[in-house]
Amino acid sequence: MGALVWAAAVGVQESTLRATVADLVPTGRRATAYGVFAGIMGVTALAGGALTGALYDVSVPVLVIAVAGIQAAVLVLLWTTRAARSGMRMSPRG
Repeated sequence: MGALVWAAAVGVQESTLRATVADLVPTGRRATAYGVFAGIMGVTALAGGALTGALYDVSVPVLVIAVAGIQAAVLVLLWTTRAARSGMRMSPRG
């Protein structure tokens, strides 16, 4: 059951991120963008696995806090990138 939930989450993430790449990159450069995206995803998966393993040895609560903090930072980065791309300014209040 855990593997099914994990596979569903990865499937949603992959399709959502690829759609975001398509939204952010002009049509003529999408192939290169998808290649760069795949390379970055591979390197960051390796780094994330190493960090997860190291933090798991230290403390599970520290691991949870680190993962939540990284996800929040990436969400802010995505929000900022999309706002800059669309040309509109978004206030912290929404």
